[in-house]
Amino acid sequence: MCCVVHPSVLSKADVHVHTRYSGFGQYKAITFPESICRPEDVVDEARRKGMRVLCITDHNTVLGALRAREYAKRFPDIEIVVGEEISAKEGEIIGLFLSEGVPRGLPARETIERIRAQGGLVIAPHPFSAHVPALGKLVDELDIDGLEVLNGGHVDGYANESAKKHASNGRWAVLAGSDAHASAQIGCCYTTFEGETAADFRKAILERRTATEGEVSTLQMGIKWTVQVVLKTDLLILRSLFGPLKMEYPDDPLLNKINIMRGENKLVALISSSIFLIPPVPILTGVTGVRVMQRLNRTNSFSGHDHQ
Repeated sequence: MCCVVHPSVLSKADVHVHTRYSGFGQYKAITFPESICRPEDVVDEARRKGMRVLCITDHNTVLGALRAREYAKRFPDIEIVVGEEISAKEGEIIGLFLSEGVPRGLPARETIERIRAQGGLVIAPHPFSAHVPALGKLVDELDIDGLEVLNGGHVDGYANESAKKHASNGRWAVLAGSDAHASAQIGCCYTTFEGETAADFRKAILERRTATEGEVSTLQMGIKWTVQVVLKTDLLILRSLFGPLKMEYPDDPLLNKINIMRGENKLVALISSSIFLIPPVPILTGVTGVRVMQRLNRTNSFSGHDHQ
C-alpha cells in the first residue's frame, strides 16, 4: 500500500513590527510618535493578513510586546514573539524570544550577551542602512542568528540588496519584516517557515531554513501612513483639550505624553500639523524623504559598506 506524503505547512511571520510603545522620534525640532498603534490593533491586523507568528519589536522596550502577547492568547491562529529593537552603541539589534527588556546604549557584544542570557535569538535589522542605525559589516564579527534582508520600510533599493548579497554565503538565517509603524504596513514583507508555531519559527531560524517574501512599502503608503499619524494624533490632542485622555494602561507612552503637554503646546502642535496636512506638503515631504534615503544608501553602497 502506497503512503501519501503531505507537503510541509509553510507559515508567515512578520519579524519587525512596532506599536505606540516605541515612543517618540525626533527630526530636528519636530517630535513625532513612532507609532500610534495599540498592541491589540496590531495583533488584529496581523491576523487579518494571515501571520501565524508576529514579532513585536518596539524601540528599547518589551512592554508593547507583552501587552500584545496577553491579548493574543485568546486566538488560536497567531502567536506573539516578545522582541525588542535595541539601540546598541554600534547600531540597532533585535532580540527575539525575550522575557525582559535589554537596556539601550550598551556595546553590541554586551547587548547580544544579555539577549543570549534570556535564551533569545539575535537579529540584525536593516544591517546596511545608511539612514537608520545599523551594524554594517560588524555583523561578520558578532554572534548573530539572522539578517533582515528584506525590510519593508527601505524603499531606496540599496540597503535590502546589500543585505541579501551579504547573506548569500548561508551563514545566517534570512529574514523579512515589515518594520511597520502603521497597521497598514504589517505583513508587507514577511518570513516563511515550515510549521505553524513560534517554536517552529525559532527552529527554522536556528537551522537557517527561512525564506523571505513580500514587497517594500510604496511611497503612497508612506505618505498615507504619515497623514494618518498626524490626523489621529491631532484627534487625541483635541480630545485632551476637554480633559485628560482615559488611560487603558498607565504606561501608555503616547497618551501619557499628550496628557502632560501644556495647553499652549497642544495648540502649537495642532497649528503646525495643520500646515503639514495642506496639499501638496505631504507629497513633497514624502518624495524628498525617499530621495534623501536613496542618496544616503547609494553613497553608502558605492563606498564599499556592503558585501563585496
